[in-house]
Amino acid sequence: MSDATCHHCGEPLPATARRHARFCSPAHRAAYHRSSTADKSPRVRFPVASPLDKSASAGYVAIVPDERFSAMYRLKRTDDTLSDMVNLTRAEDALAAMQGRP
Repeated sequence: MSDATCHHCGEPLPATARRHARFCSPAHRAAYHRSSTADKSPRVRFPVASPLDKSASAGYVAIVPDERFSAMYRLKRTDDTLSDMVNLTRAEDALAAMQGRP
């Protein structure tokens, strides 16, 4: 391990580092990870359906309870298909957003 260097800063690794270590500190490991993922597409918390997904492009018209799970709900679309299961708060928010309310 005499010539091992940190992949982030290029400094030699400390003598106490494991023999397969690549970074001199946890902070440099995190910084290297952030810099290596920065060029990729950003993470999206709530992905929007693509235009090719015709079932998601139909508007929501009602909230219906799920048949199997009593605390879960589904959104009924204009083409009579149902969305994935969501809780009541998310269902109300999605229906309000579809109807143009904040």
